[in-house]
Amino acid sequence: MEIGDFRHVRVSYLAGLVALCLAGLVGCSGEEKGGPSANAKRPMPDQVISDFNITETAKSRKEWKMEAEKAFVYEDRHILDADTVRVTFFGASGETRSVLTALHGTLNRNTDDMDARGNVVVTGSDGVVLRTESLTWVAENRQIVSQDSVTVIRHGDVLTGWGFRGDPDLGKFEILRNMKATIRPADVGAGGSGL
Repeated sequence: MEIGDFRHVRVSYLAGLVALCLAGLVGCSGEEKGGPSANAKRPMPDQVISDFNITETAKSRKEWKMEAEKAFVYEDRHILDADTVRVTFFGASGETRSVLTALHGTLNRNTDDMDARGNVVVTGSDGVVLRTESLTWVAENRQIVSQDSVTVIRHGDVLTGWGFRGDPDLGKFEILRNMKATIRPADVGAGGSGL
């Protein structure tokens, strides 16, 4: 599904939206044991889509693919909110460069920027892993950025700090503040005797 194809799915998901509206009118007080319901935190969407996926292309080449357990489309704001998100970033030859997973995500349909929130993990194709609680894909710069605390695990070394800026494949990146590193000691000698 291309970015501009959202309007074409409206009819097929109308039944789901009607069911959601009816559920909101019948028997929902907005309170559950332990606090307000999840629906009370999210405004009423124009569409609700289960098993959502969308692919962004540029010059017939896949840039990224976003998949979500559920997506909530807000036409007036040009925003899509999603739960249980997986974003795959592709290289020039169509190979997977990295995969991002998060509990929640937001796609701005005007800019193609994406925000990921909650247990955000980015895994590069060479095994480098970034963990944080919030991250943004800035489409114009083709970079991922964060202002949150970050942990990067690379070849057994662990880097921590605050703030992050880098390529989505984690090949080039910068931790912006208070960086600390725990470096794994290299094996000593061919036999690894440690002497």
